[in-house]
Amino acid sequence: GRALWAVPIVSLFFAVMGALENMQEEIIPLVPALLVLGAGLGIDAVTVVAMSAGAAMVGSAFGPTNPFQAGIALKLAELPPLAGAGLRSVMFVAAVAIWIGWTLRYASHARTLPLHRGPAYADARVAAGGSVREKRAADRRPHGLLLALMLAPMAAYVFGALRLDWGFNELSAAFIIGGVLAGLVGGLGMGGTIAAYLDGMQTLLPAAVLVGIARSISLVLEDGRIVDTILFNMVSLLGQAPRATAALLMIPLQALLHIAVPSVSGQAVLTMPLFAPLADVLGISRQLPVLAYQTGTGAVVSSL
Repeated sequence: GRALWAVPIVSLFFAVMGALENMQEEIIPLVPALLVLGAGLGIDAVTVVAMSAGAAMVGSAFGPTNPFQAGIALKLAELPPLAGAGLRSVMFVAAVAIWIGWTLRYASHARTLPLHRGPAYADARVAAGGSVREKRAADRRPHGLLLALMLAPMAAYVFGALRLDWGFNELSAAFIIGGVLAGLVGGLGMGGTIAAYLDGMQTLLPAAVLVGIARSISLVLEDGRIVDTILFNMVSLLGQAPRATAALLMIPLQALLHIAVPSVSGQAVLTMPLFAPLADVLGISRQLPVLAYQTGTGAVVSSL
């Protein structure tokens, strides 16, 4: 009767990781394990995605310490790294609380039969020739160590991103090392570990192709200076509007730009050099365009 307690716990973990290191692509290898967890708890796949990828995206969008989003935008706006951290922290807490409440509401109305109560589980017990508890007792693999090997690359990457200017290459290397060590500790051997790694790559190949196609569209818009033209016209319109109106209109404009520029760091580099001086012209704080950038991109990412 306490299965839904996992929803806020898992959501909070991924939201914090999103706020700390912009966790998004790293969730993909965890999806199979999260789906197994959802089946055991009696929650559907939509809830699983919401409490993992969705929560991480909300944390990334509203977190005050995200180095790839708030950090880059504040630096380009020539503001201190923790400028407005109090306000951003309140926004983060409110956004995560709303997201968790929304996810819980959906999960409570879309409950499924938990795996251990379904007929498939009973058939598995019969086929196994004994109780699941006996099988678990016979299979005492170091699950705690495997969990630590999964979390270690994330912890190392958070430190590296904040102190050593690490990027996706270092993140990929950390996950490769963690995956190989997990396979060896789990008893697969080197050959089995390599085979399992290749199977996982084959599973993710269709998603990689889709990402490549989407990136090609973004490159055409950027290299063809189409985005620059759109951005120039947007800024020109904002410069003629009253201060309060211009500040509010920055949010939907940032949301629209994120569709053409899906990279949050790329959007910050593209927009902040124009929106920050515009704030000076309008006589408003440079914090406002940074907040508009965060909330605008956050709205699009969370909805997607």
